[in-house]
Amino acid sequence: MAIDRRNFLKCTTGAAILAAIVPTTSTLISCTQKPKLMNVNTLNVVAIAETSADRAEELKSICLGLIEPTRKEEGCIAYELYQDTSNPGKFTFIENWQSKEHLDVHLKTPHLVAAGAAFGKILTKELVIMMLNKIA
Repeated sequence: MAIDRRNFLKCTTGAAILAAIVPTTSTLISCTQKPKLMNVNTLNVVAIAETSADRAEELKSICLGLIEPTRKEEGCIAYELYQDTSNPGKFTFIENWQSKEHLDVHLKTPHLVAAGAAFGKILTKELVIMMLNKIA
């Protein structure tokens, strides 16, 4: 990209704003770097697990135990865990997989099978799993 007045202003204005709000230990992306686009053909999964407030920490521990091994699995693009701000016993996984086949392998992994058995003992509602195809 040629550095003309418009590009210079776009880069330096953005850099000034980022410098003001981003800690100095953060890694910044060059304004010339192209953003990574997600493949439209990937499979997105949302899974919601819920328990009582008094067992929230137990469920949180089980869910957190899935993060590291799952992120190392082949075909896992993203695997994120969220806790509901108004209901501490409600946890949501937002996942992105290269394909349904990769998800099928994930569903049979020892760490997920073990977590499923533990979920069965503490969930107060049925585990909700939605498989979503991006359309727009």
